[in-house]
Amino acid sequence: MKSYTPRPPHDSSPYVIAHRGISSKAPENTIASFSLAVGTSGIDMVELDVRLSRDEEVIVLHDRTLQRTTTGNGPARKYDLAELRAFDAGSWFEASFSRERIPTLRQVLGMLRGKRWVDIELKSDLFHREPTGLLERKTLEVVREMEMLDQVLFSSFDHALMASLRKIEPNALTGVIYNMYRDFGRLPSKLADRVGASVFVCSKYEFTERMLRDAHQHALAVYVYTLNDSANVKKMMDLGVDGIISDAADEIVPIVKQINSPR
Repeated sequence: MKSYTPRPPHDSSPYVIAHRGISSKAPENTIASFSLAVGTSGIDMVELDVRLSRDEEVIVLHDRTLQRTTTGNGPARKYDLAELRAFDAGSWFEASFSRERIPTLRQVLGMLRGKRWVDIELKSDLFHREPTGLLERKTLEVVREMEMLDQVLFSSFDHALMASLRKIEPNALTGVIYNMYRDFGRLPSKLADRVGASVFVCSKYEFTERMLRDAHQHALAVYVYTLNDSANVKKMMDLGVDGIISDAADEIVPIVKQINSPR
C-alpha cells in the first residue's frame, strides 16, 4: 500500500473515509464495524477515536464515559483494559453484536495494516485532560510498533495535542478539527499553521467555501463530516473537498465512482 498523502491527485475523486468504521451497519469503533470497512472496495481510510484505560492501554472509544456504547458505566479511564474487555460493546446497536468488545488500537491497526489508511482521532475532554504528552506518546508507540506511521493521520479537536505529537514525531501527519465555538472566525491556514497540521477537518454544518479556498491556497487538505446522503456528497465533490467522512462509507463509494466514471 502506498504511503498516505493528505490530498488525492488533482484528477482523482476525494478520499472516502469510514467514520468509526461502517458505523451505520455495525456498532461504532468495533472490530465488526472496521471489518466491514476493510471488506468494502473503494474505501480509502478508516477513522477511529482513541483514549487511555487506567493501565494506560490505548483503547478505541469515542465517548469519555462508557454507558452510551457499552454495558459499562462511568469514565473509561477508571477501568483497566481487562475490566473494559468484560463489557458488551455491541448490544446497544443490535443484539447480534453482543460479542463485540472495546478494541485496543493495536488490535485495530493489526487488521488495517497494509489495507487502509487510518485517521486516529485523539480525544481530549474538559472533564479529564491527560498529562501533556501521555496520550500522544502512547498512541505513537503503538503506531511505531505496528510500523504504520506512513499509513496514519493523527487528528484532534484539541489542536495542542497535535503540536505536542509533532514535537515527539516530526514526521507525523496531523489534522486539526474545527470547533465552531472556539475557532469561529479563524481560517484553516491559521489554525493549521500554529501546530504544523496538513489537514483541516470540519462538519458539513460549519463548512464554507471561504474555508476551502483558504485551505487550498495554503496546500491544506479539507475533509468534511458526516456525509451520509448523495446530495451532500455530490455538493462537496463539486466544490472540490479532499475527503468525505461518512457513517455509511460503503454506500458513498458507488456515488463517488459514478460521478467520476468516464461518460
